[in-house]
Amino acid sequence: MMKASVSRRLPAGRSGRSQTRDPQPDVCPDPRSPCPMLATGFVIISLLLFVEVALSLSQMRKLQGRLAQVVEEYNVRGELAQEMHKTSRERAILLHAMISTDDSFERDDLYVELRALGSRFLTAREQIASMALGDDERELLDRQGELSRAAGSLQYRVIDLLTEERIEEAKRVLLQEAIPAQDRALSLVQEFANLQQSHNQQALAATSEEFRQADRLLLIIGGVTLLLSALVAAFVLQRTKGMMSALSSSNAELRDARERLEERVAERTAELRRLNEKLLSEINERRSAERKLAFMATHDDLTKLPNRALFNEHLQHAMARAQRAKTRLALFFVDLDGFKGINDTLGHEAGDQVLREVASRLKSGVRAQDLVARLGGDEFTLLLEDIDHPANAATLAAKVIELVSRPIALADQMHEVGASIGIAFYPDDAEDLDALIRSADDAMYVVKRAGKGDYGFHQTPKPAPAISNIPFQW
Repeated sequence: MMKASVSRRLPAGRSGRSQTRDPQPDVCPDPRSPCPMLATGFVIISLLLFVEVALSLSQMRKLQGRLAQVVEEYNVRGELAQEMHKTSRERAILLHAMISTDDSFERDDLYVELRALGSRFLTAREQIASMALGDDERELLDRQGELSRAAGSLQYRVIDLLTEERIEEAKRVLLQEAIPAQDRALSLVQEFANLQQSHNQQALAATSEEFRQADRLLLIIGGVTLLLSALVAAFVLQRTKGMMSALSSSNAELRDARERLEERVAERTAELRRLNEKLLSEINERRSAERKLAFMATHDDLTKLPNRALFNEHLQHAMARAQRAKTRLALFFVDLDGFKGINDTLGHEAGDQVLREVASRLKSGVRAQDLVARLGGDEFTLLLEDIDHPANAATLAAKVIELVSRPIALADQMHEVGASIGIAFYPDDAEDLDALIRSADDAMYVVKRAGKGDYGFHQTPKPAPAISNIPFQW
């Protein structure tokens, strides 16, 4: 019944715990709440940051490419213009050297160099002409080409005069016509180089302006991003405050619910503890009662000695041990002399007192491993294992008779009882339990008929008690 009571109360505890469990507050319980706006703001900021980074990288690559192109074109055109200027100067020097030398072979070598310089000049000019030029650059290059062709014609005229050995006329044409014509052509080359530098500066200025425009665009995007970030941060802060307030309120409710739950758990725990203590007490009482019942079933209620059932069980086991070990055991059947007179004259209480005193004396007179039992009335039995000689049994029997015969105080008077003991041995006198008990009982009745107050054996002649040098002692 107690277990059923406990099991009925446990579901109530679980029910109480489940009822006090509060649901967790939802951050965005309503789809119309500002949470979608918050998510949208974060998405927009992320997109703006992505666009800003992408534009920055794109503009950076574009401007770097443009700047590299401007620098490369300027360097190439400058080198080609420098090549044209250099070859023109060197041609003039070679012409002057051809006029100054009288060696025809040297003059031929100088002529070969002159033609090579002319080829280099034309190659540089053609490369410039193949580039993307503005109208003013193209016009200037065309004018320079006309002057270069005119100067070239005059230079070849000087060479022809030298071939004809008209040295003085060749000098005059060189100094008065060819060199001034070449200077005019070179002045246009320098003007072309200056124009190239001007265009390069303009391209660099345009590139710088593109840089500034890109910076302004990125600043605008960055400003918008910062503004949106500030708005989102303000919204998050406001929303967080609201959430913290809601969480604080929810936490307070949770604390109250937890306290109520703890109180209920404490109450249920105390109740269960009381029930468990009561249940344990009942279990202990039941176990104690079971032990008492078991003791009462196997022991004599008056003397607390083993009764006939327990004695028979011990005797059966002792006989089995003796059989395995090839040893001898002795069974004493003790019957009190004079007990009936005390019980009839002084009453049952006095008789019970005598039985308790005799039981105590019998237990004190045997070894710890020996068994003393009461079969009923004034009949007792003693079971002694490992008896190697009948004289040892005789010694114990004499001691038991002496102990039992001592006076007992009853109703302020001293009274005496005696003991008649029959002794049987296993396996000498019998090989089964009932036969062994009958043998000891028969030996006891023989003693009774012979005059009481003595001991006797079933078949073995009565030996003298063991002397002191025999190792079996009580």
